[in-house]
Amino acid sequence: MSEQTHSAKQVIVISGVNLTEGGPLSILKDAANNFVTHFISGYILVLLVNKKSLLDDICFDPRVEIQEYKYPKRSWLLRLWFEYIHCWFISRKIKPFIWLALHDMTPNVKCANRIVYCHNPAPFYKPGLREILLEKSLLFFKLFYGLFYYININKNKFVIVQQEWIRREFEYRYKIKNTIVSYPNVQMDVDKSESVYSAGRSFCFLYPSLPRVFKNFEVLLAAAEILKKSKYNFEIILTFDGSENKYASMLRKKYAHLSCIKFTGIQKRNELINLYNIASCIVFASRMETWGLPISEAKLFNKPILVADLQYAHETVGDYDKACFFDAGDAVALASLMENAMNGSLQYHKPCYTKPLQPFVQSWKELYELILSDKSQGNIDAGYKLSTIYDA
Repeated sequence: MSEQTHSAKQVIVISGVNLTEGGPLSILKDAANNFVTHFISGYILVLLVNKKSLLDDICFDPRVEIQEYKYPKRSWLLRLWFEYIHCWFISRKIKPFIWLALHDMTPNVKCANRIVYCHNPAPFYKPGLREILLEKSLLFFKLFYGLFYYININKNKFVIVQQEWIRREFEYRYKIKNTIVSYPNVQMDVDKSESVYSAGRSFCFLYPSLPRVFKNFEVLLAAAEILKKSKYNFEIILTFDGSENKYASMLRKKYAHLSCIKFTGIQKRNELINLYNIASCIVFASRMETWGLPISEAKLFNKPILVADLQYAHETVGDYDKACFFDAGDAVALASLMENAMNGSLQYHKPCYTKPLQPFVQSWKELYELILSDKSQGNIDAGYKLSTIYDA
């Protein structure tokens, strides 16, 4: 990128060096894309990311700089160094008006307007011993992530969360009153692309998620055990193949005898769209979420949803009228709902949804309008130069 000088323009930093896959990566892409689409003309945008290639689907304005920082992903000690030491020097150099941190931790930066986006529910979840043994990082997140949230949190102009229940948790635990509830504005191409699967296939349940222990795939697989001797011809598609981690490998081995289970591996965006197109019903059994992206995607495709009866799920389902809720630990109840879905007798549950209190926004555009509305603070750049990509 050639060097350009932009006098009297404010610098906006969006930091997402730890966001590399799944829903968190979607947050980074949506945040960057929406700013470029609606607000770039009046600002200089600097993106701090793990790899530039993760954003190759976004067409950037020449006034955008992407800086690569790969090392924070290698270990937690390096992540802490980046957030609390390295970011200070970055901020001293570029003098940002706003520093928007998209990965939960409030960095140590020289900036009048710090904003943190918090989307990891681990501090509010109580993992069982079996979950910890299968995914040891859960214990670390449970014990220490609340502390990472706490450090510098009172230095933020805004703390952004995705749901009202998380706002209440943050306000209670961290004694803050500057939270914004910002619903993800989920977008997907809902075109009926040609399926790679044959027409007239069996009833298809889809659970599209990465294999993490709190995703609770066991309740769905146990329900499949219950239904395997039924008269119904069905299949369950899971978007992993067993090679991803210890938990995925365990599930694949334990349920290898169930011919109705299809392990597809992690899907690209266009492949996932194809799976939504062919799915008869979406299942989402996760015990821990701040949103639950597949729920929103299922709504876009107007699919029936069988979803865990937890507070995050009710808020994400909202007023959608094609959802049924089940106890996240009750495979029998889920099997019953699945049977009803297959025989056409599924009775959807009445939506139970209360709109969040203000401040509340429902898109990145609305969020940026809110956080950019007060220009009384911050540094006016007097000639920051866009540089070539910095690969650390």
